[in-house]
Amino acid sequence: MILYWPGFFIFRVVALFYHLKVEGRENVPRKGPLIVVSNHNSRKDPVAINLALRRPVHYMAKKEAFDPKNGLFECLMVRLFGAFPVDREHPGPEVIHTTEELLNKGLCIGIFPEEHRYPDNHLHQFRDGAAYIAWKTRAPLLPIGITETKGKELRVKVGKPFQLPQFKGRPREILPQATALIREKIAELLPSDWIID
Repeated sequence: MILYWPGFFIFRVVALFYHLKVEGRENVPRKGPLIVVSNHNSRKDPVAINLALRRPVHYMAKKEAFDPKNGLFECLMVRLFGAFPVDREHPGPEVIHTTEELLNKGLCIGIFPEEHRYPDNHLHQFRDGAAYIAWKTRAPLLPIGITETKGKELRVKVGKPFQLPQFKGRPREILPQATALIREKIAELLPSDWIID
């Protein structure tokens, strides 16, 4: 966490070249556990969100991102901003344990429910991981819509934090409902011409 603010100022300079615009920063809780959920367009998204929130966001990052051979920018980003490695082929229970541990400390975690980057104007299908963590921990969620116009603007729109309702039933019945709600909150923050797949 010592590296967050040096990373913030380093990437703040980089962000000038991408014309970062932030809307809704007043919606960001300054303390307490928080699950940030967003659509995912590019490698720049975690940096843009960290800069927009001005609060450290710990992202799950594929383990390959920690190897500088696979991209120096991404490697620097995950290390400075306190991301933690995940084996996407075999995620294992330690991923849930790490996220719970961070939330229990009153920290902020970030999840891209689409799981992959999609450089288009579609909101793709979500996986249930963010919904499961929010349901299990009862931590509030902060929805974000992020869009980029190449060479013109990188915009981060922050919605209002919300908590999942007390859904009744088994996880297999609850999680699709919870995921649909998260997706709906993010869709509300995207431009009207976006396609909701």
